[in-house]
Amino acid sequence: MIQNYTEQYANIWERCSKQLPEFSKVYPKADKLRREKYLDQFLNMIKAFSKNRVNGKSLDESNQQLFLSNTRNFLREGLDFSDSQLELMFSDEMVEITRSFVRQAKTFDSDLAFDDIFQACRNMWIMNGLQLVIGLQMRVTPSIFAYSLLYPYTDNLIDDPKISEFEKLVFSERFRSRLSGVNLEPQNKTENAIFRLVGMIEGEYSRIDFPEIYESLLGIHEAQTNSMKLLQHKNLITETEILKICLAKGGASVLADGYLVAGKLTEAQKYFMFGYGAYLQLLDDIQDLEEDHQAGLMTVFSESAFQIPLDEKLNKAYWFGEHVMESLSFFDGQHLDLFKSLMRRSMDLFITEAIAQVPDAYSRKYVAVFERYSPFHFSYIRRRKDQFSSYNGFLLTALEEFAFVENLMLNE
Repeated sequence: MIQNYTEQYANIWERCSKQLPEFSKVYPKADKLRREKYLDQFLNMIKAFSKNRVNGKSLDESNQQLFLSNTRNFLREGLDFSDSQLELMFSDEMVEITRSFVRQAKTFDSDLAFDDIFQACRNMWIMNGLQLVIGLQMRVTPSIFAYSLLYPYTDNLIDDPKISEFEKLVFSERFRSRLSGVNLEPQNKTENAIFRLVGMIEGEYSRIDFPEIYESLLGIHEAQTNSMKLLQHKNLITETEILKICLAKGGASVLADGYLVAGKLTEAQKYFMFGYGAYLQLLDDIQDLEEDHQAGLMTVFSESAFQIPLDEKLNKAYWFGEHVMESLSFFDGQHLDLFKSLMRRSMDLFITEAIAQVPDAYSRKYVAVFERYSPFHFSYIRRRKDQFSSYNGFLLTALEEFAFVENLMLNE
């Protein structure tokens, strides 16, 4: 299944236009300066909030609501999110879902760092979006909770330099066995947490009645294992192979999201889920371009970065995403047009900011054209880079602080 979708979307990538994206709004200099003042104020508010956090000061209810109100105002006035989009992002339902998830995560493992909880929140929000488009009530199910937390745990283990490559390979094989249904005795605290999370999925979905769920979980495990070739065999794989590995990794992940949300999926839904995940992976690779290049990790973008301009590849990524979003027509859930507009706005911001952060990877003309569509001057974005949470940028920095307020409220 994964291989079939990978081939389909690799062919779509090859056919995607290399023409410049169709961004509709141009931001003149005066408008950029006004929005930069909004961002200055927002970052100063975060700085003050963080200072209070370090000093152990709590926020009372009025200050908590003021913080969330200011976050909404920044997203509206600074980043042009509409009132209807913000209502979806900050609805009472989403606030309660976030609180419930953070509460469950802290109960599951009191030692979890907030960065890990926020990474898991990002996973959960994607799955909440899938609930919306499928037509299900947005909520934290046992499987959504478990799958969202799985990858902070496994990522931390794989990325830990104190753990040898041999130990990581042993863990990978044991994890695969556990996903296959083998009951193993955990060998350490991290493995115990991971195996418990798999057990939560098994508690909601029978392996006999929902075999596709476990096939999808094995599919993402295989895709992630295969992605290690991007670093280990970087001089031995072709550009087409790099593309397929990246598409498979992202596509398999959201395909598993979809199965864990709905239990079963139609063929059209599976097609969208895989494509959506593949596009999110491409966006991640665009944003991580500089880090991947320095680490020697081969992606669609890093393998030729700083040798030839990436203008055409970025254009292809944009049109790839447009193709994926059109696939939402397969669904009959609520607020599909609103969800589509929210995703497009978010993704446009990610792309624009990625160009601003690493302009040397693109032609000067391309950078100049894209800056016209940015709500901020590119030089301003680069100056402010250190004040954004690592990997987050200005949009996810705002959402991280929103999630942290919920985390703080539960600690008081």
